[in-house]
Parts: sequence; C-alpha cells; structure tokens
Amino acid sequence: MWRTHAQTIFIIIMSFLPFCTNEEASLGFLWSSTPKQDVERQDQAPSGTFLYSANKRPALVRSHCDNRLALYMGKWILITRALFVESATPLEYKGAGKLQGSVSSAAFVLDNLAIVIDGKLYLYSLTEGTWTPAQGVKSMVSTVSALQCCFSKDKACMDVSSCVLLYNLGSALEDQQVYMSSNGGNSFFNLPMAPKATEFIIGLFNMPTVSSIVAMLADNQRKFSFRHISENRSVQTDNHPMRDPLSSIHVIQPAGMRGHLIIWSPHMLLYSPNHGVVIVPVYIMGEENATLPPPKVTILQVATDDNGAMAVLTSDGVLYYGRAGLEATTVRFASVIDLSKDNLMLFSDYGDLMMIQAREDLLLRGVDFDHKVIIVQQELTRTTPPVQSCPVEQFHSTFAGELFYIDMGSTVHLSAVYIPSPLCKFFPLVTVTESKLLSLDEKCVEDGITTEGTKKYRLDIELKQLFFMEAADGTLKPSSSLRKGSLSTVAVDLMGRNVSCKDFNPLKAHILIGCPPGKHTRVLKDITTCTKGTFTQEQLQDNFSYVIPKAVYDPQHLFRPGSASSDLHISYSITDYFCPLLVYHDTPWIPSLELWNGNEFVEQVSADFVMFEVNGMYNYQYLQSVEDAKCVSQPQNWTSLLSQQQYEPNPNTAWTRNNYKSCKDSDGPPLTDPEAQYQVLNMGTRNRVLFPNYNGMYVFRVIVVDPSYSYCMLTTTFSVYVYGAFPPHPLPSCVALGIFLAIFVVLLLIGFFFSKRNYKK
Repeated sequence: MWRTHAQTIFIIIMSFLPFCTNEEASLGFLWSSTPKQDVERQDQAPSGTFLYSANKRPALVRSHCDNRLALYMGKWILITRALFVESATPLEYKGAGKLQGSVSSAAFVLDNLAIVIDGKLYLYSLTEGTWTPAQGVKSMVSTVSALQCCFSKDKACMDVSSCVLLYNLGSALEDQQVYMSSNGGNSFFNLPMAPKATEFIIGLFNMPTVSSIVAMLADNQRKFSFRHISENRSVQTDNHPMRDPLSSIHVIQPAGMRGHLIIWSPHMLLYSPNHGVVIVPVYIMGEENATLPPPKVTILQVATDDNGAMAVLTSDGVLYYGRAGLEATTVRFASVIDLSKDNLMLFSDYGDLMMIQAREDLLLRGVDFDHKVIIVQQELTRTTPPVQSCPVEQFHSTFAGELFYIDMGSTVHLSAVYIPSPLCKFFPLVTVTESKLLSLDEKCVEDGITTEGTKKYRLDIELKQLFFMEAADGTLKPSSSLRKGSLSTVAVDLMGRNVSCKDFNPLKAHILIGCPPGKHTRVLKDITTCTKGTFTQEQLQDNFSYVIPKAVYDPQHLFRPGSASSDLHISYSITDYFCPLLVYHDTPWIPSLELWNGNEFVEQVSADFVMFEVNGMYNYQYLQSVEDAKCVSQPQNWTSLLSQQQYEPNPNTAWTRNNYKSCKDSDGPPLTDPEAQYQVLNMGTRNRVLFPNYNGMYVFRVIVVDPSYSYCMLTTTFSVYVYGAFPPHPLPSCVALGIFLAIFVVLLLIGFFFSKRNYKK
C-alpha cells in the first residue's frame, strides 16, 4: 500500500474498511492482497529442487541498492522485484547435482543472489536465471555476508560490492572456516584470523568506511566482542555479555555505510553507532532507564532502513519505533499486533511499516502476499508520552547521497540549510565514519530570514584529508589510512530529536580518497605552428606526414645511437595533437603544464614530471646535470628504468608516480655520476630541454611522477615543431674546414705571386 496523494489514500482506505475490524480501521492498519496477474500456471511437474528456509521463522533479505528487490525465506524461497505487491513463484534450484534445498543464508551481490544451500554457496543470476557453484570453499558453511555500494560505479565502490564473506556460524575460529571473495562470490580464498583464545564466529562484516573486516566473536564465558581486521592492524573491542545462545543472535548491518550495527536476540537488543567500537542499549522513551526488551518479554523481529529508522516487535504483540543516530531511542506504539500469523515486518519507500504474510495459491501454484500497512506518522500521534511535533521547518542540502573525491591537498566543501522554529532545541550534528582519515571543520552561520520571519541557518562543512596522525609518543607520523581508495561517510543529523521529524532523514555524503574522474593535465599552447603560419590546420588535416631520420631514433626507446635500420615515416594526427607548439631550436625549453578538473582550470602543475618522445627520438638533452640539480642521491633515468622492465621496454609504464624516487632523498642510492644529465623537469626549477641543430617534429608524452602531488596518473601527449636550425652540411665539418683553408692558402699564394710580378715590372 503506497501513499501518493491524499485523494488516493482516502479511496484506498474506504475500499478496505469493510474488510477490517473496527479496531484495525481506527488504528490506521490497512490490509490488502497481492494481485495475481504475474504468475503463470504450471501444468508440468517441476524440473528442479524447490528451496526452503532452514530456520523456523520466516526471514527477509533486502537489496541495498534496489528498494523493490527482496528475498522471502520461509516455507518457500521467493524473489520479489516489486516489494511483494505482485505474486511470486517459488525459487527452484536447477543447477548441476541434486540438492535437498535447505537454505540457511542469502545476500544480494551485484547482479546475483548469493545463497547457501545445504552448506554450500551458489550464485543465482538475477538476469539469466542460471546457477553457479562458488569455488575455493573447502568446508561446510552456513552464512554469507555482503555489503552493496550503490552511489557510484567507481572501482572503489565496485570493490565493496564485489566483496563477499562466507563462514560457518558458531564454528571455532581456530578451524579457519572463514572465506573471502573479491570477485562477487565466484571464487573464495581463506581469510586468516589468528584466534587469541577459544573464540567462536557470530558474524563477519565488510566495513569499507573504516577499511576493515569486522568479526563478531564469542568466547567461553558467554561474552562477545568485535575485532577490526585491516592491512596493518587488528583491534579488538571490549567484551559484552550474551543473554541467549550463540545460534539465536542476529546482527543487522543497515545500508547507508554509516557503520551502524544492531545486535539482537530474544532477550537482548544492542546498538553500535560506530562499527562495533561502542555498544549501547536501545532505550524506551517515557520510561526511566527502560531498555528493550522489557522484563518477561522477548524480541521477535527487528526491521531497519538505510535512514536510521528501526522497528521492534516483541512477544506481547507490542510494536516499538525509533531512530538510530549517536544513540538509539524507541517509542511504544499503542497498536497491538496479531501474532497468530507469521508476519514479516519491513519499511516501505515512504518510511511506513508493512506487515506481509505469504500464502500459497494452489490454483496458480504461486504465492500471494497479504499486506498490513502501519502509517507511522499516525501512530506517533497516539503514543504515551506524546511525541513532540517536529519543530524544524526545513532541513536539506544538495549533497545528500552524492559521492565526492578528495585528492592530495584538496578539500571538499559541503553546505546544508537548517530552519528551526523559535523554540526548537534540536541542532544539526556532523559525524564522519573515519576520523583518522578526514579532518572536519563545521560552522553554523545565520543566513537570512524566511518570509514568515524565521531565522535561516547555513551549516558549512569543510573536509580535508589527514596526512599525519599522533603516535603513542606524541609525535606526528604518516597516517596508515593514507591510501587511495579509502571510503568515508559524512552524515548530518538532528541531535536530540529522538523519533520526532520522521520525514527529515539524515543528510549523507560519501567521500572517496582518490583521483576525481575528470582531473587531467593539459599543455599550454600559446605559440603554435598555426598561429605563426608555419603550418595551417588545412595542411595538417590533409594527410600530413613527416620522416624521422634513422640516425635520431631508437625503435626500442633505449636511446641507442645507430639502432634503427631505416627512416621512420609518421602520419600526423591533428585530432590527437592539434597544432604543434613552435619552439626555436636554440632556446632552452620546458612545456607549461596545467591541471584541469573537467572543463575547469585548477592550477599550473608544480610537481616533478618526466617526458619522452613517443616515436623513440633521442636527439635532445637536458640543461642541468645531476650536480647542477643539487641531488644528494643518484637520480633515476630512462635508460636504467627501461632496462629493468621484465618484458619489452615500455616508457609509458617504466617511470611513473608508482616507482618515482626523488634524488633529494638522502636514503636513495649513493651519488656515483654527478655529471650525468638530470632528466626530471619541474616548472619551478632551472632544468630545461635542449634541442640540437635540427628542424622537425617531436611528439612528447609527459608523465607527472611526484607521488605527493595527486592520486591521479596525470599524463598527456602533445606535439612540438622545432625550427630555426641551419641546414646540415653535406661534408663533415673537418673536411669542409680543410677545403676552406686550402682555398684560402691558394688564394694567398696567387695574390703573393701577382703582387711580386707587378713589383718587378
């Protein structure tokens, strides 16, 4: 049942009132049934194995990226792409081998459903309907865990969605029955986890916003804790007592990537706002120090959504509704739920609660769903104590749900609008999931007055990457989190609102440490052959070509004289290089590099870069020597780096930001050849390129190699035409000089004899 317009709601309510009891109609409970138009009649016997849940109670698995996609696990396994508003056909296994069909766990992974059947993991393609067994799993497993990243198709986000964790619930950690996949569940490898004592696995979760895999572990003392496992560390949280057997503990990792965890069992409900580091009980409003569940009551179901809403159903039929922020607080609804039916609880797209019940349609051999919609806003008006009406008029931003990139040295600026009523006690609070990764600076300023006379506020947020962190001895050391691909989530929520302001969801932005997709370099082309009339665009477009003499290029780019056997004919591409830069041969030269983000100019590149001629030309030199550049260690050069490559030399990969070593680093190799040419360029230094007495075309590729300048692989290709050189002499200079001197001597002798003859006369 969906809320659209007030008129539609009124018609739907009136149409269902005759089928509801007076009590249910007055409480805002609306029952409806699934339409039956989408299930085809099956006259033939099933060809596969019908699947069913291994658990006694029905369960629900929802996609993090598609709110309409969900999986029902009960007497049947059912996939719905319309959130149970249409009938569904029970899922059958039709892959290789014969199975019993007992399903213990499932998760949506990319375009597949990862599902554990009879202790083994299979991938069911949601697009093709095919079944594929997972590879690399050497033991029986019971549970699959995955987190979907939905806000981008960036590699870092896709890596999150492709990570699948697989384990056997309750197994001893020392048995090493923990597996991980980085390709969407197709193949797995063993995830090593060293047990600190006798520990048992309760849960395993991918937490990309703290760059960790988080394991929930239990010990022999009926206590549990969380262990954060990352590349360089393993941190364990405090122990907390368990009130139920390990097999009855459930952990919910809500979508949204805010680091929230909800741990519940029949006699326990706990909440962690920060990846399991801090764990607090869930409180009940209006009852001093009361937590869920109340005495002599057990918890039956817990439902969440990606905006922090939470619903809890207890064994006495009472429904609790709340929100999870820095803490979790619930309020008791006045309505009582009928527990005689196996209803499943979930949130609709509009934040209302739905109770669904599956029932078999024997005629169509499908499954229909009955729905009960609980309108949350209506229920909040009937609570005791009453919930405060929302004292906030506006709370919005332009960054909600967006992805922002932070490159080295850059910042991200976010802004939110907040308009409270005069007596409002709520205030916006900014949180970040990884405080060791980002520094946060916020400022709330008055930003005018609305037409109704209410003050308007603007919350300005500035985010920067932390390059250093404080060590145990108080010194600053490079942050271990300083690496490309790190994710973090920034959220702005209304502190102190509890369950008020239901329609104002937290404002979330996702921050990715890495290269913005549109960042690139360009070469400033102020003087070109086209602007000076050396060549015209028409000439360059008309199959323009040129010849590189064999004496000035090396086909292997190894700068070896005499390595080419013939001249090289090059067809010029004006679409790739446009008009060439025009450079006088006798002028020391350096390209002027610019940094751009999309079509927006950022700055002139002030970092170290190198360049090479793409066709192998080597008849140019550098102005500075190693000694002139004041190097303290022997610098890298093209010849040595190309010769170190395993296969055919490739200058595109031989010297990049990944392997660059500055000669100003005293820890580098000792200085052995101070007279060698220094081949690293920087617009802030005196080093330049020197061209010989040669007229012709060069095509250069520039690579920014300074690893501290940007996470991007900044490179660009451009053309240069060198002019002004004298034509080469047909004879060697020594021969020409000898001939000149001989002619000069002959002329002198002739002049001497003529003058002597005249003197005698």
